[in-house]
Amino acid sequence: MSVVTNPGSNTKLASGICPVKRLLDEGINLAIGTDGPASNNCLDMFREMFLVTGLAKLRERDASCMPAEEVLYMATAGGAYAMGLPDCDCLAAGKKADLVMIDLQQPNMQPENNLVKNLVYSGSKQNVKLTMVNGKVLYEDGTFLIGTDPAEIYTKANEIIGRMKECR
Repeated sequence: MSVVTNPGSNTKLASGICPVKRLLDEGINLAIGTDGPASNNCLDMFREMFLVTGLAKLRERDASCMPAEEVLYMATAGGAYAMGLPDCDCLAAGKKADLVMIDLQQPNMQPENNLVKNLVYSGSKQNVKLTMVNGKVLYEDGTFLIGTDPAEIYTKANEIIGRMKECR
């Protein structure tokens, strides 16, 4: 069994704080999600990791209860297991290559004292240089390589929102 916590959405909607530590102590696989744009406008997994650890520490009143390594696992391999994708849990021969490359030469990622803590506490979607899904590069250096111009997608989305507003 898996539980997916969506801390950005939960804080926006004031719907509660997931008992992350208790669930982990009970051996439940935990993953981190963003929910959707209606309840989480940011959709930034790095922000979600920060929120998971921060909210767990507040809930437990214990600054050491949620190690950054555990949170990074929840955001990566924990998510793969929750979605039934065991071939996406690590980089290895025969596994699917789902990964991001991070620009560590940004001020928020310095100094490089502890990379995992930097990712969880300081990382941002703006640090992503490359995104690969199943071995295929879909984003690199600010360019989406998805076969459709993102500007077209944004235009269509805004047209739909405009029509929805007219229906009110």
